[in-house]
Amino acid sequence: MPHAEARVVHSLKQHLLKHGLRKSRVLHLLVDAHPSYVHSPVARGLEPMTRLTLEGTRPDILCSVARPEGVLVTGIEVKASEKDWAHGLGQAHTYRPSVHHAYLALPTPAGELRAPTLAQARRIGVGILAQDSKQWVEVIAPEDPSPLPRAVSQASALLEGVPAARSLQLNHPLNYLAAAFLADRGPPSQPLLESLAAHWEALRTEGTRRHAATGASTLGLLDLDWKPTVEGRAVADLLAALHFDPDARYAKRQRLLEVHPAFAAVARFVLIRQPAVRLIHRTLMDHGGSLTLPKLAVAAGREDLALATALFLADPSIELKPGLRGPDIYPSNVFKLKQNLWHAGLLDTKAHGSSGKKANVYRPEEDVWSLPRDTRS
Repeated sequence: MPHAEARVVHSLKQHLLKHGLRKSRVLHLLVDAHPSYVHSPVARGLEPMTRLTLEGTRPDILCSVARPEGVLVTGIEVKASEKDWAHGLGQAHTYRPSVHHAYLALPTPAGELRAPTLAQARRIGVGILAQDSKQWVEVIAPEDPSPLPRAVSQASALLEGVPAARSLQLNHPLNYLAAAFLADRGPPSQPLLESLAAHWEALRTEGTRRHAATGASTLGLLDLDWKPTVEGRAVADLLAALHFDPDARYAKRQRLLEVHPAFAAVARFVLIRQPAVRLIHRTLMDHGGSLTLPKLAVAAGREDLALATALFLADPSIELKPGLRGPDIYPSNVFKLKQNLWHAGLLDTKAHGSSGKKANVYRPEEDVWSLPRDTRS
């Protein structure tokens, strides 16, 4: 039958967009621009189409699926009849190096699929989609990719998140923004530390200037050589547009959000991209917007134990559990991070008076972390 396969692709596409795949929503879907599809009666319903060439292979359907472990890419080979199962499985198998999951879709009721088809699919890790009446069902799940995307995401989050969680040594975000600004707009022949010494009087020692440059690098504004990244240049452009002047004396003891709300907005943009900050924000959102430090640490640990441990504990080898006391907490780190978030407007509560000092005087059970009320809904 002419255009039979195009109709099968059309049916499967409509099902995926309406019902998803593996109980998960399909975010985007493309159909291969095969001539038989482009010139079929259902061509309009197959759009958007393009040449889906992946490492020399051409899946009929390519889609992204919002799985709990992250957004996964799926390639699907479609056949108009089970008679082509062997060829179809071979094609679907070639997609596996290019996608997370590979499927063969057959317009055959699940109960009528032959045992050799199913056995071969299981052996090579290709999933099977079958058509029961007008609905498509997953008969065989595809083999998961290696490495698992969730595991890679966790590893990447740790590599990105832990340094920022334990490396911000200054308590005001404007110090990091100034480092990015001077790295981009300072005299080209002048090293960054010299530019900071000449133009940013808030940092009076070489050690604090190094903290500013290292922190800006940790935040993604500078590279390892303290040269501006693309993000750093964008931040410098924003600051220039807001008439930031590194030679001016800004009121550092007052809350940045109140005295320079535009600079605070830039700081929020930079800080909220950090995994540790996002973890704090999500945890507070999930618990009514306000928690004491021990409860925040334990609740954050339920979502991401490694990152929460690095963020809150003085000794990251100990157990993160209820009843944390002052000596258990990394008070200097907690103080500086919280001050940055408060100045930027990501928290409504400033650092507790007992934090930032010796661990044995810190009272974490009195240290409340609260989101701004207008962000809690």
